[in-house]
Amino acid sequence: MDTQCAKCGSVKVIPLVGLADQGQHSDGWLRTHAVGYTNPEAWLFKGAISARLQATICGECGYTELTAMNPGTLYEAYQKALNRITDG
Repeated sequence: MDTQCAKCGSVKVIPLVGLADQGQHSDGWLRTHAVGYTNPEAWLFKGAISARLQATICGECGYTELTAMNPGTLYEAYQKALNRITDG
């Protein structure tokens, strides 16, 4: 993990800060969704692939960097979606 800010070079970095989504029915985590599903042929409940996001924040300039906690799973879903598009 980087111990220096990517923008200003400061060492005042706060690592892996949780981000909270305050929306209705939220579980409290910000998430990203891949362009893929575990069950894409289903009419409902397609099984969207998502990842929790965490942030690294610079205590000097405020630069914030987001990190997906399971990038491999997201990439696999993305690749499967691309294959269905190109094969279909």
